[in-house]
Amino acid sequence: MFGLDHAQQEAIGLTFVLNQLTPNSPFGVEQMRQIAPFPRSEQGAVLACFDNIEKVISLSEENKADLDALCFHLMSLKQIRGVVHKCEHHMLHQVELFEVKNFLLVFEKLELVFQRLHGCVQFVGIDLEPLGAALDILDPDGRRIAAFVVDSPELGTIRREKLHVEALLQTEKTQSAESVFTTKRFELVKREAEEESRVMRVLTEKLRPYLSVFLANLDNIGKLDLTIAKAMLALRYHGVRPKLREGGSVSLQNMSNPFVAEALRKNKQTLTKVSLTLPEGVTIITGANMGGKSVSVKTAVLNVALCQMGFFVFADAAEIPLFDGVCLISEDIQDIGRGLSSFGAEIMYFNEVVSRLKSEFLFLALDEFARGTNPEEGASIVRAVASYLSESGSVCVMTTHYDRVVLPEFKHYQVAGLNFPKTEGESKRKLSSIATYMDYNLIEAGAHTAPPRDALNICKLIGLDEDVLKRIGDEYLDSGEEALRT
Repeated sequence: MFGLDHAQQEAIGLTFVLNQLTPNSPFGVEQMRQIAPFPRSEQGAVLACFDNIEKVISLSEENKADLDALCFHLMSLKQIRGVVHKCEHHMLHQVELFEVKNFLLVFEKLELVFQRLHGCVQFVGIDLEPLGAALDILDPDGRRIAAFVVDSPELGTIRREKLHVEALLQTEKTQSAESVFTTKRFELVKREAEEESRVMRVLTEKLRPYLSVFLANLDNIGKLDLTIAKAMLALRYHGVRPKLREGGSVSLQNMSNPFVAEALRKNKQTLTKVSLTLPEGVTIITGANMGGKSVSVKTAVLNVALCQMGFFVFADAAEIPLFDGVCLISEDIQDIGRGLSSFGAEIMYFNEVVSRLKSEFLFLALDEFARGTNPEEGASIVRAVASYLSESGSVCVMTTHYDRVVLPEFKHYQVAGLNFPKTEGESKRKLSSIATYMDYNLIEAGAHTAPPRDALNICKLIGLDEDVLKRIGDEYLDSGEEALRT
């Protein structure tokens, strides 16, 4: 999807978010399965999605009873797209005509409520055209009940005569008379079947002029239902309407990730919302492992991808341009089938992205790029890649724990890191307590800002043997690094 494979969609939480959508009708489910990012040329369509989600949210506050009624009718609809397509060239049988009639009975109520709501908010690009004339074909008496029987005056006569013959067969004792009545009944059954076929052909032909309206309504029902599902998702996870920008930077204020938040909630933890402003060129996020860099960058990818698909995003505020593609290169990439290591797969995928960068405006995230090779080579590769991306004209963000990657012209964020415990008693905690002291906020930093030495602090927090800890401290001093931070 726009550069994200299924594993990456799952890793950033996109799969989780899409699984939270709950359309009410089979037509909404159809639309949900067809969700895809909008091309940059379709900014108007994205804005229409945002407008309609906003309108549903306002209706949930001001016209909740009608919106609930609309959802109830959507839930009552059955899938008839196949029957409608069959009607184009083939005769519909009684069961299929029954399905069409029941659909039209529900649709009549749905369309009535929709027009009432449409009059309040004016949905963009969604409308339902009445099909009362089509319903009258299958319900000429206007009784508006679900039962349907193929009928005509001729069928009435045949069926009465057949009942009479069947009654005589029940009382007739002679074999010759029984044979006569059996033959008569067979003829009546044949005539009944022929007349039923004629009536069904006539009804089918009468419905055909309405097929284009049927199909347009099915598509619009799906759009409406998916819009409602998107609005309910936004309400559930506090999504906001992103502002679309004409190129330029991505800004996400206090962004969130429902997938990560749900996982943390199960462990009785809460997600730290972080803010990012990512200009064209490259932004570097530095910090030690366990510092939340990956979560931050994947949350940014998730929200940019959602915007591309016409969803509200999970942040307090957001400004996002439309991209030609959203790409993520992370440590998860592997290509065992071609015998590649994770590093080899990263480079192969990056080479594909580079070819796109030459002509497309991309959102590209690289999470701990080149960590699969030795640190010296990895740091050199990251520095070179960052330099190249800074001139790409796309919006790129890299997380890394390598030093001396950031140049003055790069945007640089640093994970705040550990708030080291003040007392010895506090420090003697288990590994699971580290999150208690970790500050995952991203702080804008300069090119030469020294990275926090959280790996060393974690060793101390866990209570690593004093002799080993002292040797580590000596190594830090020998290499010109700060000793243990307090």
